[in-house]
Amino acid sequence: MESRNGRFFGALAAALSVLVLSAGPARGQSEFNARPTITVDVDNNPALRRNVPTESEYVPGVVVSENGLASFEALKAQAVAARTFAYFIVDDRPSGVIGDGQNDQVFSGSTPRAIHYAAAQATEGEILWVRDTVGVQRDVLIASFYVAGAIPTAPFNPASPSARPAPGAPSTGNTERFVTYTYEDGLFAGNNLGTTLGFVGSPTNPNWPNRGAKSQNGADYLSDNSINYLDILKYYYGADIQVRTAKTAGTGVEFSRKVLTDFDDYGSGRASDGVIGGHEGVFGRAPTFSGSTTANLAGSTAERDATTAHEGTHSQRIDINYDETLGGDFLLRHVAGARFSDYGGSQNVAEFESNLQFESIGAVGFWMKTTDPGLEVSLAIDDPVTGDRGVRRPVIADGQWREYRWQLDEASEWEAWVGAGNGQIDGTWVTLDSIQIFGASDATVFLDTVFWDPQAEFVAPPTPGDFSGDGIVDNTDLNLLLANWGAMAAPQPTGWNGAAPSGPTIDNDELNALLANWGVGVTAIPEPAALVAVALLVTCQACPRGRKS
Repeated sequence: MESRNGRFFGALAAALSVLVLSAGPARGQSEFNARPTITVDVDNNPALRRNVPTESEYVPGVVVSENGLASFEALKAQAVAARTFAYFIVDDRPSGVIGDGQNDQVFSGSTPRAIHYAAAQATEGEILWVRDTVGVQRDVLIASFYVAGAIPTAPFNPASPSARPAPGAPSTGNTERFVTYTYEDGLFAGNNLGTTLGFVGSPTNPNWPNRGAKSQNGADYLSDNSINYLDILKYYYGADIQVRTAKTAGTGVEFSRKVLTDFDDYGSGRASDGVIGGHEGVFGRAPTFSGSTTANLAGSTAERDATTAHEGTHSQRIDINYDETLGGDFLLRHVAGARFSDYGGSQNVAEFESNLQFESIGAVGFWMKTTDPGLEVSLAIDDPVTGDRGVRRPVIADGQWREYRWQLDEASEWEAWVGAGNGQIDGTWVTLDSIQIFGASDATVFLDTVFWDPQAEFVAPPTPGDFSGDGIVDNTDLNLLLANWGAMAAPQPTGWNGAAPSGPTIDNDELNALLANWGVGVTAIPEPAALVAVALLVTCQACPRGRKS
């Protein structure tokens, strides 16, 4: 069998560039700047040279042309590899031009379809890099080689994933000889000598941009078996490979909202593949994996769930099993991290290198649903070597999907946590560390759509008791409370545009918030006697009615 598109990516010109780069002095870091366009000699014809929009045209074009029939996670891995290789070539090559053919990568071979645009969009701006830990101690953009490779045919073992084909399996253009199984072979840092497609260094003088070569057929095999794209990339380029969004400052490029993890099934570039079971992304470990999770939560679980979802087909159901015999409040630290990030004797979970690194602009958050009261949530960020945690948010227990977000560039949204964290986000790039849940009883929560939104702007949360959302706690809010006393909180009543109810019904919790903040936002505060009257009035409405004899 041939590769999905029967293509062989040679990258011979790139190999020469890698050789020059490895021998040269440390350059600036402009190679990590976002590129609005890629200069391409279309059909390898300089007369057809043009600046192609990177995200909307170039990356989808390479994805469909190079591995267009693969399933979705492999298409996402292809998008990251294609984008990274283009960044590398146009930065390293004096002409700043990449070819459109198998010596570089094919751009104009086929017309992209919706799934190819979706793969480019899902990985918008993401590029691969490695840290030079031997020489000049710098970040190095890699030359992300890939070839067709051979098709693995052995049954997949989730406990010990492997995409190695059978010995002697045929491959298009005899390309299997270039493929590296870097993660499976335990190679990282200087011990990863890369692929013979590029200049091969030595452990003491590595050619850092050459981290190996991905098999397109192997990537599709892994994707068909529910391995996510970050792990596919680490499988071929190494556990120490890192993924970041390109730097947008000063480039005129703006990235859109990015889903960091969902739990959905997905499809393929070939209809006959049908629906492929999804995965849990970077939240694939048990909620008890972290030593920070308190001992009173032993037996708590997290599993994909098809009964409800904020977006798509699935969410993650987290069952919190609270041990009342131990008592006390609990902390559940649900850590984030790609599966194939372990090397050098460390799991590297909830670390900078095990998660997508995104710019510290906009907001980060997730959607959650529960009917169990008394919970709070937070989200911890690695910044990049210290830990800061978002201020706790009360979880609304109304059985509806609710968004919880924290603005990265707003200090009031953060508190110091671990590792000399200072309560604000300082790094150029940051990563997820964990989602954290606090409480003191059994609970079931559903998690979905963990996101980073670089375009989000800070909006101060409504004052508790400001049910109308007009910035003032006054008679308008009192009238809303009276009109809806005892009603179900979801859907929120007409005119209730501010502070959300804290439980499934509108009751004394909302009354207490109103009383505690009465007069906020107004210059004339009512007399205390008026507040007493309000309390008596609402409390009486809550009293049970006696039956006349």
